Amino acid sequence: MASCHATAGDEKEPRFEFLIPYGSYLQEQTRKYKKDIKNAKNWTYIEADDCFICPNGRKVTFEKNQNKKNPSGYEQSFKIYEGEDCTDCPLKPQCTKAKGNRPVHWNTIFEEMKAKAKGALECDKKAAIYARRKIEVESAFGHIKSNQSFRRFSLRRLDKVHVEFGIVALAHNILKVAGN
Repeated sequence: MASCHATAGDEKEPRFEFLIPYGSYLQEQTRKYKKDIKNAKNWTYIEADDCFICPNGRKVTFEKNQNKKNPSGYEQSFKIYEGEDCTDCPLKPQCTKAKGNRPVHWNTIFEEMKAKAKGALECDKKAAIYARRKIEVESAFGHIKSNQSFRRFSLRRLDKVHVEFGIVALAHNILKVAGN
């Protein structure tokens, strides 16, 4: 079983624990995902050479660093890797849709965060806390989102968001009391 000590980066004191599954957590647990050769996560990584070894045994070497903005405007840093020569590779149709060599876009920060979240969720003690949270808390958020149609904050800045959510939580609690 994985260690239950997850920290946030190289900090001396962890600021927070990860108990939220990331978007692809459940999918990554499946046998199909673990055997899919498209996922560079399933390949062998050689840290000394900073390269991956593809399922056909060829090197996928580091080419460059690249920053990209996602649709919400957040800038992410990627390491771009590219395969040696994929032209005659028999696994290419299962591996990539790229016309040339197989590119791999690797977000090291995101992968580190996912590993920490996965480690926390695989810890028996923390998994029990997460299971309890789903029962106790998630139903309230589901009610607020579904029945009160609150899906997006209208205000910006943390102090204003606190006030706005305070009003939503107050309304939720009044509705609970009125319902009993």
